[in-house]
Amino acid sequence: MTFFLRLPITLLTLLCAAFMLCGCGCGKDKRAFRIGVDPNWYPLDFDAQQQYVNGFMEELFIEIASYSGMNIERVETNWDSLLDGMNEKRYDAVLTSIPLYNFNIAKYEFSQNVLDLGPVLLTTVKSGVKGLDDLGNEMVGVVAGDSTEQLLQKHPEILMRSYASTMEMLDALEKSEVEAALLGQLQASAYVRDLYAGKLKVVGKPLSPKGIHLAVLKGSQERRLELFDQSLSHLKKGRMKELLVKWQLASPSK
Repeated sequence: MTFFLRLPITLLTLLCAAFMLCGCGCGKDKRAFRIGVDPNWYPLDFDAQQQYVNGFMEELFIEIASYSGMNIERVETNWDSLLDGMNEKRYDAVLTSIPLYNFNIAKYEFSQNVLDLGPVLLTTVKSGVKGLDDLGNEMVGVVAGDSTEQLLQKHPEILMRSYASTMEMLDALEKSEVEAALLGQLQASAYVRDLYAGKLKVVGKPLSPKGIHLAVLKGSQERRLELFDQSLSHLKKGRMKELLVKWQLASPSK
C-alpha cells in the first residue's frame, strides 16, 4: 500500500523535472548561427596585425558562443561575395566594416562594434590631457591625407599640424613639438606597446564609430543578433580587454 501511495508523487516529481528541463533547453535553437568572414578584411588593411585580428576573432567567437549558448559557425569567404552570400542565405550574418550610413541601415541591422577602429588620441605619458576638450589652442598632429584631418576640422579651436608619415608625427609628439596626435586605434596600440613604450600613451576611447560589427538582413535573425549583442556587452565589462591585450590589439595601460 505504501508503494502505491508514493508512486503518484514520484511520477509527479519526474514530470515536473522533465518540464523544467524542457523549459530550459527543449525549445533552444541548436541550429548553427553561420557567420561569413573575409579573413583579409578588405577594404581594411591591418598589415602585420592581420594574424592578430583573426586570432582575436576566433577566440571572441568561442567566448560569445559559451556565454550565449549559440552554436556559432565561422564561414570563410571572399570580400567581393561577403554580402551577396548573406543575401543568398549561404550564411546568416557577416562580420563587416561597412559604415552605418542610412542606406546600409535600411538593408541591414548591426550589432555594436566587435572591434573599434576609430582614431584615438595619443599623448606623452606625463601629459594630463584627457580628451579633445583639453586641446583648445593647442597643436595636434595628424598624418597628411588621413581621415583624422576631417575629424579635427570639426574642432576649429584646435590647431592642426600635418606630417608626411606616422613616425615623423610620433617623433614630434615625443619631443613635445605637438601636444597630442591622432592615429587609428590598432596602430596607436601597436606603437605604444613597442617603439614608444613608456613614452606615449593612448587617451580615452575612439573618436569615431568606425569598426567591425555583425550585420544581418533587415527583419531576420533578431533573436540571435540580440544574443550576440548581449554577449558583447557582457564581455566588454572585462574579458574583452583581456583578449585585446592578449592579441596585441590594445595596450595594457589603456
